[in-house]
Amino acid sequence: MIIRIFKIALSMMIVLAIAAACSQSEDNLAETSEEQSDEGSPDSGKSNGLSETPSQGGNNEENDSARIAQNTEESMMVYEAQLDVETNDYDQFNQQLQTKMDQQEAYMVESNIHKNEQGRRQGHIRIRVPQPNFESLLAGFEEISSEVLSRNISGRDVTEEYVDLESRLQAKEKIESRLLNFMDQAEATEDLIKISQDLERVQSEIEVLTGKMNYLENQSDFSTITLSIQETAAGANLNASPTSIWEETKLAFSNSIHNVGQFFSWLVVFLLGYSPFLVLFAGLILLFWFIRRRRKKSTS
Repeated sequence: MIIRIFKIALSMMIVLAIAAACSQSEDNLAETSEEQSDEGSPDSGKSNGLSETPSQGGNNEENDSARIAQNTEESMMVYEAQLDVETNDYDQFNQQLQTKMDQQEAYMVESNIHKNEQGRRQGHIRIRVPQPNFESLLAGFEEISSEVLSRNISGRDVTEEYVDLESRLQAKEKIESRLLNFMDQAEATEDLIKISQDLERVQSEIEVLTGKMNYLENQSDFSTITLSIQETAAGANLNASPTSIWEETKLAFSNSIHNVGQFFSWLVVFLLGYSPFLVLFAGLILLFWFIRRRRKKSTS
């Protein structure tokens, strides 16, 4: 009887132990699942920074786009144009050209005018115009000219060259600042002389870089237009006067006077230049004439 009771009690203890172990394992599994669910939640992602990566990437793309757009807007372009035009009246074209230039705030840097053999005037003009008014002034040339024979426009991007000069200038300015500090701290005469020489060289390089940057800025701010103007036959006839025969007569007379002057000039040059040979030749002729005359006297 006692043995049977002991077996029953032992069996119950084993059953209770197994049940407790099963409940503990279930609790552990529940805790593990809760931790895994917490780690996979969006809130946990914010704590370890993983969720911030896509937003940062989007900001970088936006910044890059803004930077590219800014660089495009700040690009430095140098524009040049060459035009060949015809006009019936050069004086009228010149007046209208001055009006167009005043409207577009342009100015003339070179002007050459001459007449050809037919008496028609030809002009060569170089103009500088602010870049925003470049196209407007080009369009104005077509309005005041009889015909545009040729039109050539070229552009050159100098942004990279300007940025390179700017970075080199900043580096030279830093060196200049350091040399100035060294000069303030130097005490020995030799050190002062050496620093002064280096400072002079650096400042000279800074002036050269600044000059190149100013040149590029000016070329970018103002475009250059080279204009070749030809007066047509109609324009030449308008300038012709009824006294053209008298003009031709005066021209022929002046040409004849010029030719006579050239002949005498050539004669003087010939006589003076070949005088030794002429004197020798004249002496031989006189000697021959003297001998011949003496023979005639002796025979008579």
